[in-house]
Amino acid sequence: MLPALVVSEAVGYATTSDPKNTFDDLKDVGLWPAHQYIKKVTSISVWIGAAKPNGIEITYQLSNTTQPSVQMHGQRSGTQKTVTVAGESDDFFVGIFGAIDDNPDQPTLRRIGFLVYNKDTGALTQQGPFPDATVTTKNIVGFTSLGLIVGFSGTSASNGNLDTVAVYKVQSGGSTNVGISKFFLN
Repeated sequence: MLPALVVSEAVGYATTSDPKNTFDDLKDVGLWPAHQYIKKVTSISVWIGAAKPNGIEITYQLSNTTQPSVQMHGQRSGTQKTVTVAGESDDFFVGIFGAIDDNPDQPTLRRIGFLVYNKDTGALTQQGPFPDATVTTKNIVGFTSLGLIVGFSGTSASNGNLDTVAVYKVQSGGSTNVGISKFFLN
């Protein structure tokens, strides 16, 4: 049975419409909807430039192989910051947050961070934002999207840098388990 999924609003500004610069890990890695191979996001690395994320690297635990799938979107340039949850642990990525320029026509992605939830203890941990919130504090607007993250989509600029990012997440329907079920743990 397919879980109910929703996609967050994409944040940032797509500077190109070239299909080669778009990514959709749910479709390309998980082969959704024909298959549901993404079991869990186990690691997210953000590559940080002078004042914005240049790239994002996501590691997926898959149900059809013991080998993880590592997907790089944007560039591996700048400082790397990694947030990891063990594949068999009770920790899950349940939120994305950050900031964009307040330019209504071309809002550039400026910061990105993640929330990690431990389903056994109920602990919620903030990881980020990347770069640090003190790097750029003027003329920005924050964003958040909450829910069990199962995949990423977005665009990269023609120069290779990350332009936009969105997350696919389990629609919780208001339940207290935020969508974390045996479906994703098996």
